[in-house]
Amino acid sequence: MRKTKKVLSLLLSMLLIVTMFPTMAFAKEEAKTWKFGELSLKTGDVLGKDTEIKNDAENREIRIVSEKADPDQKDNKESIKTEKETAIAPAASWKLNDLTEKAKKAPADYLLKKADKWNGSWIITRIAETEAKDAIEIQVRVYEYTAVTEIQGIPQEILGTTALQAKVLPENADQKQITWKITDAGTTGAVLDGTNLKVTNAGTVKLQAVMKDGKKVGVDFTQEFTVAVKAADYVKVTEALAQIPEDMGRYTAESAAAVQKAKDEVKENLPAAEQETVNGYAAAIQAAVNTLTVRGADYTEVDAALAKVPEDLSVYTDESAAALKAVIASIDRTKTVEEQQTVDDYAVSLSEAVAALVRKPAAADYKKIDEAMARIPEDLSVYTEESVRALKTAKEAIVRDLDESRQKEVNQFAENLEAAINGLTLKPADYSAVDAALAKISNDLGIYTDESIQPLQTAMNSVERGKTILDQKEVDSWAAAIENALAGLQVRKADYSKVEDAIRKIPSDLSLYTDASVKAVEDAKKSVVNERPITEQESVDGYAKKIEAAIAGLAYKDADYSKVDAAVKKIPNDLKKYTDESVKAVNDAKAAIVRGKNITEQKTVDGYAAALEKAIAGLKQKPIAAQSLPTITKGVNQSGMQGKELSFTADIEAKELKKVLIDKKEIDAKNYVAAGKENTQITLKAEYTKNLAEGKHTISIVSSRGQADAVFYLKKATKSPDTGDHTQMMLWVILLGVSAAAGVGAIVYRKREK
Repeated sequence: MRKTKKVLSLLLSMLLIVTMFPTMAFAKEEAKTWKFGELSLKTGDVLGKDTEIKNDAENREIRIVSEKADPDQKDNKESIKTEKETAIAPAASWKLNDLTEKAKKAPADYLLKKADKWNGSWIITRIAETEAKDAIEIQVRVYEYTAVTEIQGIPQEILGTTALQAKVLPENADQKQITWKITDAGTTGAVLDGTNLKVTNAGTVKLQAVMKDGKKVGVDFTQEFTVAVKAADYVKVTEALAQIPEDMGRYTAESAAAVQKAKDEVKENLPAAEQETVNGYAAAIQAAVNTLTVRGADYTEVDAALAKVPEDLSVYTDESAAALKAVIASIDRTKTVEEQQTVDDYAVSLSEAVAALVRKPAAADYKKIDEAMARIPEDLSVYTEESVRALKTAKEAIVRDLDESRQKEVNQFAENLEAAINGLTLKPADYSAVDAALAKISNDLGIYTDESIQPLQTAMNSVERGKTILDQKEVDSWAAAIENALAGLQVRKADYSKVEDAIRKIPSDLSLYTDASVKAVEDAKKSVVNERPITEQESVDGYAKKIEAAIAGLAYKDADYSKVDAAVKKIPNDLKKYTDESVKAVNDAKAAIVRGKNITEQKTVDGYAAALEKAIAGLKQKPIAAQSLPTITKGVNQSGMQGKELSFTADIEAKELKKVLIDKKEIDAKNYVAAGKENTQITLKAEYTKNLAEGKHTISIVSSRGQADAVFYLKKATKSPDTGDHTQMMLWVILLGVSAAAGVGAIVYRKREK
């Protein structure tokens, strides 16, 4: 009996393993042969369709029972009998006492068969004697492999990057793991990141899901999916583009360039998830169109005509001189390009009036001028524009048909023309590439190694100025040499001596200081990154400064700021009704408060409170007329962070806004957003605050009713700590616990059944 219990215990242990890992137990199914004389049947063996049992011919029956799915149901046994080639009538049951001996003496072959249709494999879950102890009872369980039939949950259309959250059917399928791959990304630029389908453009992407052994062991399950990536709506962009004028030449180069830039930044075929970006394209184009500025008219011809007006009109008849003066007086200098014809008419009228001047008798001698005109070279394209322009100016300045009383002027025309001819200069070589290369050279070459600086110095020294266009090839070679030398510059390592000196200054015993100040020292020390290049020397020196500052910040117990806090609470919420001078005294007293003083500086801290109390007591109300000036109602004295937006609200209408000043300097409108009607909100953009210095600043909102000021403070941007996600590990721990609990429950149940 003791031996039988040990066998049963071993069988139950194996049963627990099989129930937890059924796929392992049924990985292979093959016919087996047992001899009852050797009693080789054991829990966990699989009985296939052709399982043979060899036994004594005199024995008639062996009882096999099938275990149902619900362990709470009773009477869950059905009889399965062995049959020989010819039917054997029921008789006495097997005798355990005789089984071994009979099997040895007269073995015969019997085939194990089930009464109904075969539908799977059988696993032995129990071998025991019958209650009467006169036969062997074998308990078995049917196992059927559950195949995957379908994968659901994949959307037919997505807006952008999407997590693939599929559902496997049936829910009790043996396999759960899905492997995804992209069979055709189309125009979407799709890639897989785990189960995340990432896309950059609209279009259609084809996917294939593969489940290993999904249909049965050795046969995978596959399913194809077609997912459409919805395109963003470009209607607003098209409408904005349609508003761009056809003739952009009418507008200033700057405003036209802004429109072109907005057009160039548009990216086509973005997915619907990028709708906000697409709408931003339309808004940028619309804003650029709205700011187009018409160019002023060209007065060059007018100025040229005016330059031809004689300085001395007294030599002309009064009538012709008066007509010329009337034309000059009619010129309006405020015309735009749309009124260019009117401006051109001014020039024509001037030229006609000058030409209509009637001289008083006797012509001057123009012989020297004619001789000089004959010496002007036919091809002026080889000379500099400046010298050619000087020649053209000298020629255009010549006034013909002057009388002899103005011979001195005519002689001067000849001298000017001769000087311009003699001043013709060949065009210089183009040094722009050389200058561009030289501009790239750092003012501080000390950051590079001596070996890498030498080739650069040689290339720089080879440059000769004053070459003409005939020497352009040589000039270009100097630029190339400088560029090559720049590419070969090697940066030296930064100097960490200040950092090392600062670390040595850290007190050996930090237990005397507050935890916060000690932590600041330790954090400053830990923040040091070694082996940085000399180009980052400022950052390296910053480590030293940070450590020095942390050491300087080591503090004893804090001073008592209760009086200061009480005084701060007394400051009226609405300071708009007080005079600027008395409010400034309060703000200055408040701004003068320095936090973090230790108890040895208590007198100073109490002085802050006294000064603030005095300033509050000295607040004076404004006259009623002064109180009508605009004020900033929201955002005063706020603290923000570099790289983040800051908003201020003023009690002015949007149409009254003229400009915005930061620290008394006007800022470009692109650095802020103005919104609202009766009360206008000014929001400083994150890109602008990122470049503002840390500390105190003043914003001034200037309107047609006056200027409203407010103080705000900026802090350095900080980084958020990284976090870990261990959800998947916890899930496996929970599943392992549930499996263990199920195994223990099965053992307890079987003990109760016994």
